[in-house]
Amino acid sequence: MDVVPVAEESLGVRSMALFVKASDIAVLFDAGLSLAPRRFGLPPHPRELQRARELRAKILEFAARADVITVSHYHRDHFTPWYESKYMATDGETYKAVYGGKLILAKSPEGINWSQRRRWYGFKKAVEPIARVEYADGRAFSFGNTLIKVSGPLPHGPEGSRTGYTLAFLIADGEERLLFMPDVQGPASEAAVSFALSVEPTIAIVGGPPLYLTSISHEAGVAGLLRLLDARGLHTLVIAHHALRELEWRERLAGVFEKARERGVAVSTYAGLLGVEEDLLEARRRELYSSEPAEVDEEREEDEE
Repeated sequence: MDVVPVAEESLGVRSMALFVKASDIAVLFDAGLSLAPRRFGLPPHPRELQRARELRAKILEFAARADVITVSHYHRDHFTPWYESKYMATDGETYKAVYGGKLILAKSPEGINWSQRRRWYGFKKAVEPIARVEYADGRAFSFGNTLIKVSGPLPHGPEGSRTGYTLAFLIADGEERLLFMPDVQGPASEAAVSFALSVEPTIAIVGGPPLYLTSISHEAGVAGLLRLLDARGLHTLVIAHHALRELEWRERLAGVFEKARERGVAVSTYAGLLGVEEDLLEARRRELYSSEPAEVDEEREEDEE
């Protein structure tokens, strides 16, 4: 199984886009990216906008190689929209190049909030004429000797999260069992932890706790990560996404690294898997405006939530 990170916070944008080539199928997980419209009171720095364009090109490159593309949920950093967006580096035609002719394993419209439902409806209208869409909640799909098992709807964060639900995907080909678990914020819910442990991944790609949000507790998310390290057969844990919007994320997850060492589990990031240095552009936005002054663009786009 070949695992290729495509776009994510450690590479400079909000995303969890990941390409996996298994023995019988190639999958691009969550082919989207976005930039935070405001962080530290500032819009995206020109460096971030340039990185978004570069990684959008990578998404297009790997979409062309994929047979299957997932949409775990309808936040703007997890799918490619049908409209133009500077912060998602799209024009009105980009989605066709991403999704045309593909099998899309997508979150159903059940259990999503109003803003996601609005995006789901627009996405459905745009892609149904050009792709095959299967609502994947709780289902399994076989491709030769490769299995894709999909969770039921999991809370986007702790139980009762107002941001709705997301899906997790296990892809197993007899060589590895890779779990792709976006936006579970830890995992912070018992449902997400239980699913992760039940599928016994050898590699887990997990959206970690949103450490940059100071108004909420991260205790459940950190506890979920610690429990995930007990998964039978796990050899690699990739901490991703929300956790890496905080520069000191390693220090704040020191207990996870300590337990991983005890368990013999390697902890990495998307950048680490690629063998490159982390480039946490969003977390460094204030620093970027200080070291590389740029005009503040007051144009606004909606947040990804």
